[in-house]
Amino acid sequence: MRECFGDILWARIEGKERDWLERVWPAADEVPVSTRFRAAFAGAARRLRDIPLQNADYQALTDAGVIGAERWRLDDVARTALLLRALSALPGDEHAGFVRQVYLRGDYREQAAVLHSLSFLPEPERYLELAIDACRTNVLDVFEAIACENAYPAAHFPEANFNQMILKAIFLAVLVGRTADLAGRATPELKRMVTAFASERRAAGRAVPEDVDLIVNLDAA
Repeated sequence: MRECFGDILWARIEGKERDWLERVWPAADEVPVSTRFRAAFAGAARRLRDIPLQNADYQALTDAGVIGAERWRLDDVARTALLLRALSALPGDEHAGFVRQVYLRGDYREQAAVLHSLSFLPEPERYLELAIDACRTNVLDVFEAIACENAYPAAHFPEANFNQMILKAIFLAVLVGRTADLAGRATPELKRMVTAFASERRAAGRAVPEDVDLIVNLDAA
């Protein structure tokens, strides 16, 4: 499953982009993490974003468990592949700290790529704290990266954190229908919280998002 990211990446590049990747790829093996790795992770968008993925690539990503694969670009694939390679050179107890460092030093696109990759990294439960922290962001693109088309929250978030993420999504007008396995995590407590939120909005004369009804009408887990 994890190999597909590197396979797609190398299959799609040629010429100067391939020369670039051949230069920076070994940086992921350098311990401690080098400035070359950080430069490669940051430079992936500039180098690769205009190279299209093929239908077979989207299918391979879907088969690997990517939700909403059609939203991925080659630089997203590259960053996941780079993370996987770097982690393979580190002891397991250093993985969470390394991924957090990459996340904190990145711009919003790099942070989104890290969040998209979490489910595919070894022992993904290591990154629970980072994923929960990401839900507190004020950057919409970063919040959507964890809350939308991402299997991680449904698979790993405690109930309280999952519910808070859904409430924030409603508040930000992010469509909760984009949240992976929402039906599987729809508890009576989530419905109660959403109903209370809607009541407060109505009492204040404010519009109530349509997603409120979607959640209230879901079968409880």
